[in-house]
Amino acid sequence: MNIKGVMRVISMGVIVLMLSGCWNSRELNDLAIVSGIGIDLVPETNEFKVTFQLVNPSSTATGFGASAGEPSIVIVSATDRTIFGALRKASKRATRQLFFAHTQLVVLGESLARSGINDVFDIFERSHELRLNSAVLVARNNDAASVLKILTAIESLPSLGLVKKTQNTSRVWGENRTIDVFDIINGITGEGDLTINGVSIQGNASEGMKKSNLEQTVSHAGTVMHGLGAFREGKLIYWMKDSEARGTEWLLNRIEETIINIDSVDKKESIAVNIVYSRTKVKIDIQGGLPVFHVSISEEGIVNETDGFVDLSKREEIVKLEQELQEQTGKDVRQALQMAQQMESDIFNFGNELKRSDPQGWASLDKKWGHIFAQGKLDLHVEAYIRSTGMSLKPYHPAPE
Repeated sequence: MNIKGVMRVISMGVIVLMLSGCWNSRELNDLAIVSGIGIDLVPETNEFKVTFQLVNPSSTATGFGASAGEPSIVIVSATDRTIFGALRKASKRATRQLFFAHTQLVVLGESLARSGINDVFDIFERSHELRLNSAVLVARNNDAASVLKILTAIESLPSLGLVKKTQNTSRVWGENRTIDVFDIINGITGEGDLTINGVSIQGNASEGMKKSNLEQTVSHAGTVMHGLGAFREGKLIYWMKDSEARGTEWLLNRIEETIINIDSVDKKESIAVNIVYSRTKVKIDIQGGLPVFHVSISEEGIVNETDGFVDLSKREEIVKLEQELQEQTGKDVRQALQMAQQMESDIFNFGNELKRSDPQGWASLDKKWGHIFAQGKLDLHVEAYIRSTGMSLKPYHPAPE
């Protein structure tokens, strides 16, 4: 055989190998798509109970509704000393191999969160199967498995519905933010502490697991975003709520939009201002051995509603509203910082900022930062601007006599 014949044979062999397919390919019909993962701690055995929310293909193919014969999800749980062990042990209950490429959500049970989560996410960094951009929530006053079992109206997949709730409330209410696995790992390995969104079950949880719960205009049970869990050294120690949670998001520069109700001359909290822009800048320095937190907040708002007398055609009235906004924002920020200092938990990443800007100063405080952080002073400056008053300037209400 001449050289041309040899090359022809080699070329044909290469083509055959290329057409043989991937060595580790898997058929879709052999996979169970995991949309959500719940991780709980079993106190009696100190084991992990891992719950998987699986997409039910026979239901989602035709959509979830009153006429659908099956729910859109199937719940499978397994218990083991390690999360990976529970993941593999789930094969005893699942008819297909678990597939994690579309996992949207990770829910942590509150008991697990209070015992510590520093070692929980090790598998997410090591495994090529699990996703670092999955959203993370803590089941408040409940276990993660129960949260994953609650069916959600509108969204056929409950895990996707929870992710969208997180994104929606983060965008317009301002007491939460989207937090994923990568954020948690950065918080654990950083110089401060961290916060994670809470989710709770409202109503009868057992009824919320039934398809009949969705066949009426008002559900018997559902999930709702509920506070911001504050962690110290990887353990949940407190639930930040209302103004504390919003103040935390302000200090983290994570406010997209929020609503502030301020007083008119005749009514309490009767003027609704929608904050549509907010930026926070933080600088840390050491004075007299203690940190000073220099925080500057610039925000812009729109008057969306007035339920009391206010003449928005007058510049002096606008100035008063801006001053009220500054005071209310400052109040929320101070409440959040005060609570964090009581817990000696730097949930605002101040330690990371000090380490970046003053490595030598940080070196002297590193080992006792929680205690030093609790003694730090706040230097706060807020600038608020009313950019629009809508299409009406004169109030409907007459001026109070």
